Amino acid sequence: MKIHAISYFMGFILLAAAASAIAEENKLKPLKEEEYKNFIADFDKGRDCIFSRTIGDWALLDNQRMILYAPTKNRPYFVKLALRSHELKFAHQIGVYSKFDNRFCPYGGNALFIDGNRYTISAIKKIDKNTAKQLISFNKDNSK
Repeated sequence: MKIHAISYFMGFILLAAAASAIAEENKLKPLKEEEYKNFIADFDKGRDCIFSRTIGDWALLDNQRMILYAPTKNRPYFVKLALRSHELKFAHQIGVYSKFDNRFCPYGGNALFIDGNRYTISAIKKIDKNTAKQLISFNKDNSK
């Protein structure tokens, strides 16, 4: 009986250690100012496209950049507007205008409608979900 109790206890200890190691591994390191600027400089040149009907959610980075999720939070895209939008910070909804075949691209007149104003897109770049989390976290931490 004591052997089983010790085995269960040791198993629980190993399981707890593994869970804490996984949690530590999944914890994202915060971006430094220089890393953020490098990401943005690269992403501001993005020429990817999104099927407009798949856009499901979005997150604000600043008054010119955002993350669009299409179709889920597992597929983030960095999006840059051609002009700054002061309405973006307070917007509850955005509208997507795609000129051709439902593809939303940073060329060809595709745009977002924010509070009735039309903003053309200058860049779209597919990114991974960890990078999206880091960018959002950086902007939340630096907007305080």
